[in-house]
Amino acid sequence: MTTAPTPHIPFLPAEVEEDGVTVADADLANSAIPRAPFKMARFTVPAGGTSSPDVHAVQEIWVVQAGIGTLVVDGTHTVLRAGSVVGFPSHAVHEAFADQGEDLDILSLWWDAPDA
Repeated sequence: MTTAPTPHIPFLPAEVEEDGVTVADADLANSAIPRAPFKMARFTVPAGGTSSPDVHAVQEIWVVQAGIGTLVVDGTHTVLRAGSVVGFPSHAVHEAFADQGEDLDILSLWWDAPDA
């Protein structure tokens, strides 16, 4: 009797970056979807902190899991709160601020942009 792979997607151990943001990449290779067409990570911006500005050739979506803060994309400010889903195209400079006294927990999914 064979068993189907678990639908659970494990995460690699979390690492703390220089800006204080904690990041854990999803281990998709050891999940039920090892050839997923995207990558995924979860990260936490600590209360009062900010992620470093990021820009890359991939497209990205963030799902805010907890907290409240501000997202700045190419100079435009947007409020982030639990339940927010935001996305930005390739080469957009983006940064998250946990500027409302709470940690900001975000799930990020990204994939190669067809125009990259």
